[in-house]
Amino acid sequence: MRILYQWIGDGSQRIRENYNASDSRSLHITGAAGAFCMLLGLGKIISGALSLSVFACMNGCYTLGMTAARYCALAGTVRSKERKNQYFYYRLAGAAMVAASLLYVAYSLWTIRHPKTVNYGKITAITIATITFTEIGVNVWGVIKYRKYHSPLLHALKIISLGTSLISLVLTQSAILAFADEAQDPSVNGFLGTVTGICAALLGVYMIRRINRIEAEDLYREDSYKENTYNMKGDDLYDSHTGGR
Repeated sequence: MRILYQWIGDGSQRIRENYNASDSRSLHITGAAGAFCMLLGLGKIISGALSLSVFACMNGCYTLGMTAARYCALAGTVRSKERKNQYFYYRLAGAAMVAASLLYVAYSLWTIRHPKTVNYGKITAITIATITFTEIGVNVWGVIKYRKYHSPLLHALKIISLGTSLISLVLTQSAILAFADEAQDPSVNGFLGTVTGICAALLGVYMIRRINRIEAEDLYREDSYKENTYNMKGDDLYDSHTGGR
C-alpha cells in the first residue's frame, strides 16, 4: 500500500511539473475518475454474481479492461509531455480497447446462439442501473472535457470514454427492462452487445491508425527538415567567386 501511495504521489508531482494548472487539474480528475470506474466495474461484477448474471459480470470485466486502457494513456501523459514519447502508450491503449471490445463481441455472439433469460430482483436492477448511469455520466464528462484537446493521449482518453459509454448502454437497457417487469428476449442483449462492441473495437482501430499516421507525418517532417538544413549548409559553403566549394 505504501508503494502504491508513493507511485501515485510521484505521478501527481510529474503532472504538476509538466503541465499548467488547468491541464494538471484535469489530469488529476481523470485519474480519480479512472479509480471510480474501477469501483463501478467491481460493483457490476458483484451485482452480477449476486444475481447469477454472467452478462453483468462480463460488462464489469469490460469496464475494468477499459479502465486499464485509460490508465495506459494516463501513464504516458505522466511519464512525458513530449508527443513522440507518448505514441507507444497511445498505441497500447488502442490495442487494449480493441482486445477488450473483441472479447465482448465474442461473448455477445455466444449469447445470441445460447440465449439465457436472467431475472434481476428490483434492488439488484436498481443497483445495476445506478452504476451504469453513473459510469455513462463519468464517460460523457470525459468526452466533453477533452473534446478540444489535440494531445495524442488526451485524445485517447476521449475515445476510450466514448467506447465505454457505448458498452454501458447494453447493461443499462437490460437493467431498466428488468426493473420495469417487461419481458426480455435475451438474444436482444447479445445483438446490441455485438453492435456496440464492434463500434468500440472500430474506435480502437481508429486510435491505432491515427497514431500511425501522426507518427509517419512527424518522421516525414523530420526528414524534410534535415534535408533542408543540409541543403542550406551546402549553399553557405558555396564560393560564388570560384564557383566551387
